[in-house]
Amino acid sequence: MTERDTSKGRVASTRRVTSTERSPRLRRAWRRGAGVAATLAIAGGAVLGLAGPASAHNYMIASTPKVDGTLTALPKAFEITTNDKLLDIDDTNSGFAYRIVGPDGKYYEDGCLDVDGPSMTTTAALGASGKYTVEWQIVSADGHTVSDEYRFTWDAPAGFTPAKGSSTPPVCATAGSAASASADTTGTASGDTDSTTSDALWIGAGGVVLVGLVVALLLLLRRRPAPAADDDPTDD
Repeated sequence: MTERDTSKGRVASTRRVTSTERSPRLRRAWRRGAGVAATLAIAGGAVLGLAGPASAHNYMIASTPKVDGTLTALPKAFEITTNDKLLDIDDTNSGFAYRIVGPDGKYYEDGCLDVDGPSMTTTAALGASGKYTVEWQIVSADGHTVSDEYRFTWDAPAGFTPAKGSSTPPVCATAGSAASASADTTGTASGDTDSTTSDALWIGAGGVVLVGLVVALLLLLRRRPAPAADDDPTDD
C-alpha cells in the first residue's frame, strides 16, 4: 500500500471515530430533551388540574330581570338560574342570599328564598323608577360559595305605588335563625372571594413553574456537543 493510500486510511478511520464519538453525545442530549419534555407535560397537566376546581363553580346562565334589562312590570319572582344544581343542605338556605338594592340604597326584597335545583328565587316590591342592583350569593354543587351582582332598570307603570324599602337587609319572617345567620354573613363580594383568590394563586404558581421549565429546555437544546478533532494527532 502506498503512502497516499495509508494516509487516506488514517483519515477515514479518524472520521469513523469522530462519528462514533458524536453519536453518544447526541443520544445523551436527546435523552435530556425528552426528559425535560416529559416534565413539561406533567407540569402542564398539573396546571390544568389546578384550574379544574375553579371551572367547576356554578355560574349564572339566566336571570329575571335580565342583566342590564328593563322591567316595566313586577315579575312574580326574581330569579337566578345557574348551570348546575345548587347545594342547599337540609333546605336551610344557608350560604344563599338574594338582595335587591334600589337607587336610594335601600333593600326591596322580602328576605325569603326558595332554592330549587339550579335556581334561586325571591319576591320584591320595588320603589321608585331607577337603576337597581341585584346582589346574589349561592353555594355551588362543588361546595364553593359564589357571589356576584348585576344591574337592571325599573320603569314603573302609571299608577304604581312605590314601596318604602328597608335600610337593612330584610329577614324572612318564617325562615328562623338559619335565614338570619345567612342574612348577616352574606352579600356582594363575600364568600367566593377567598376561594377564587386561592385558585388564582395556585394557577399562577403552576404557570411560573411551567415557564421555568420551558426556559430550561430551551437552554438545554441550545447546548451543542463540542466538535471532535478531525485530525489524528499522530498523523504528522
